[in-house]
Amino acid sequence: MTRLRTAVLVSAALLVTGVPGLPGPTPASAATPTAGQSTYVPLSPVRVMETRPSQGVVGPQTGPVGPGGTVDLVVAGVNGVPAGATAVVLNVTVVQPTSGTDVRVYPTPADASFPTVSNLNAAVGVTVANLVTVKVGQGGSVRLRNEKGETHLIADLSGYYVEGGGGASYTGAAPRRLVDTREGTGAVGPGEVRDLVVRGGEKGAPEAASAVVLNVTAVGGTEGTDVRVYPSGAASPPTVSNLNSPRGRTVPAAVVVAVGSNGAVSLRNEAGFVHLVVDLSGWYVPGTDGAVFHPVDPLRLLDQRETRSPLGAGATADLVVGGGRLVHPTATAAVLNVTATGVSSSSDVRVYPTSDDGAVPTVSNLNVVRGQTAPNAVFATLGKDGSVRLRNESGTLSLIADVSGWFGPAGEGWDISWPQCRNTSGASDRNGTVAQHPTGGAFAVIGLTDGTSNNFRRVQCFADAYSWASSLPGKPSVYVILDAPGADDPDWERPGPRDCDGTSSDPDCGWNYGWNLLSNALTFLPTDPDGSRPMVWLDVEGPYSSGPFWQTQAVNREVIRAAVTRLAQSGVRTGIYTDHATSSSPDWEAITGGALAFPTLPVWLFPAPAATPQDFCEQRRSPSGGPVVMTQYQTQQDSVTYDTNHPC
Repeated sequence: MTRLRTAVLVSAALLVTGVPGLPGPTPASAATPTAGQSTYVPLSPVRVMETRPSQGVVGPQTGPVGPGGTVDLVVAGVNGVPAGATAVVLNVTVVQPTSGTDVRVYPTPADASFPTVSNLNAAVGVTVANLVTVKVGQGGSVRLRNEKGETHLIADLSGYYVEGGGGASYTGAAPRRLVDTREGTGAVGPGEVRDLVVRGGEKGAPEAASAVVLNVTAVGGTEGTDVRVYPSGAASPPTVSNLNSPRGRTVPAAVVVAVGSNGAVSLRNEAGFVHLVVDLSGWYVPGTDGAVFHPVDPLRLLDQRETRSPLGAGATADLVVGGGRLVHPTATAAVLNVTATGVSSSSDVRVYPTSDDGAVPTVSNLNVVRGQTAPNAVFATLGKDGSVRLRNESGTLSLIADVSGWFGPAGEGWDISWPQCRNTSGASDRNGTVAQHPTGGAFAVIGLTDGTSNNFRRVQCFADAYSWASSLPGKPSVYVILDAPGADDPDWERPGPRDCDGTSSDPDCGWNYGWNLLSNALTFLPTDPDGSRPMVWLDVEGPYSSGPFWQTQAVNREVIRAAVTRLAQSGVRTGIYTDHATSSSPDWEAITGGALAFPTLPVWLFPAPAATPQDFCEQRRSPSGGPVVMTQYQTQQDSVTYDTNHPC
């Protein structure tokens, strides 16, 4: 990313050159995972924790977990999981709690902190289970915390993620129904096992799939029961379960399960007769042609209780995930925990990719009754503008959504703007209409505005660069250079929402300038074939607190606030590009005085010469207060130096 007013001024990003220890030119292959990118290895289900002495204690805890109690469960380096595993997939069960409670599963921290998000919600005396994908923490362990009363906990392991291409990559799909035993095959009896082919055909996963993501729903059981889902062909059913269903209730559960050699999985009912409904939402295929996984510390994305905006019957809400907090805009799917609460009547909740066609899938993710609080894991495929649609069928309820990881294309991305513009002879020319493109790469961020004295002008080779970027695996985003040129610039006095006195020191002039700059940029912003508009990164850089590029900090802050507000008004996803908070002379501090924060806006950092891109992802040091989702470094390809982007 480069900004120029004269031939001798270059951005801080371009000063990061010749850095020892940085990754090499990995963008040459979009299918090569880099640091922080993981693939999945399925396992046959195995119990790794059981606190009930009567069942034979497994793991570190004997007896129930008390109120506020925690258990650190070592998951890496045992049970076939390598020491370097980045995340694990567990089925966690709460057994007969003495009080209504929630259970939280998260990476074991170095301190006693715990997240505000939860994974399971259980009423007194009720046994419930939920699938949990959790990042591995300190000492190769994950922490389970009980909020109230006492409860026994069970954890069953289904698989793990590991950095690199040694496992399988993921492909999400709009949810599709594979079987509903109410439609012809009949209820599953006590101890009965049925095989379900999940590979091949119009609705199944590809023949190469090694594991699938299912939503399995038990309907109308004649007795309380558990349902077990496992690879077909096993000599005997595993002792672990995926779903616990009381008599007469409808209970769903997400399941990640390895596929048997015959392309099928087995479903076993323990007691009574129960109907089973199975929906497919994605699959894993060995290699990296699909999407790789980025585990994250769990974060709440939505809580309709706080916004006081419950969903009515047939109502929908679109939740921005890709390009929202903590999730990169190239994400194709995300692992969510979706909870319904404040339920006024029996209903189902459906989570599916946002689109303009208004189609509603017939499959559901949650089934709830009046007064119930119920969660379920959802491997959500993202749609238009990186979002998912949540729909309530009946009555009113509030939804909560937490994220624990996301899937996107393997490899690094590029940063392409006016320095890559070329004229008809192929020479560098900021007025040229053809861009110089590197080879390979997972995605690209394309400069939209020029950064010259006429900052309202589009980069001349933008159309060519964006067309090239659209051919890469990940969707492109764009960036707009911000500045505050002052009264010497003819655009400074353009009319805007506020009264401006025309001076360089008037914050209202700064507001109008930022507002008009982004209003103009929006006219250049393309629309992708699915109706999405690319995410816009606001470039806040340049070590100048005043002068030809920036004015007083009070004025500068209004430029930035106006730009953010204008994009929010238009519904365009927004992020901040700036240098890291611990640099010797941080741009954000110099430009804003450090008195400006956007805690919900993702951040793209360019790093110090001594650090690797992944270090900055892990440190999450953000000068603007938002989560760091991407860092920048430089690589060379064919003797040309490119700004290269590492998704966190």
